Amino acid sequence: MKRDYATYQVALKIFLRKGRNILFLKDENGKWDLPGGRIDNVEGKMPLEKILAREVREELGRKVKYDLGLPAVQFRRFIHSRDIYNLITIYEAIYRGGDIKLSHEHTSFEWLNPKTYPFRRNQFSNDNEEYKALMKYFGRK
Repeated sequence: MKRDYATYQVALKIFLRKGRNILFLKDENGKWDLPGGRIDNVEGKMPLEKILAREVREELGRKVKYDLGLPAVQFRRFIHSRDIYNLITIYEAIYRGGDIKLSHEHTSFEWLNPKTYPFRRNQFSNDNEEYKALMKYFGRK
């Protein structure tokens, strides 16, 4: 019996915490995002922490320092433009300092308190999966 398995891209992101706030990035479409990104094809044998460090450097600059914690949230979302699923794992991280210098992928950033900021579904890319996963994690159903 032949099985048809789903194809996934894997992405790693962080909740970069500074006190009670988390760093949220705005993409070029005005949608909220978190620092991180997809695993490149050549990174298949690398430790996840090194891949995540590369992504954070690319998106926030080389001067940002943080302590990486454990995985906090995992969810999948469908990327309509690529017709593929993306499996996303978000790690906890504590901001230790350094100037943030955004890459071309993002237009701005804000430190937001996820327990009180009035997030809406349409502020996140693609579908509702990311919004639902984040709101559940932040204790806001």
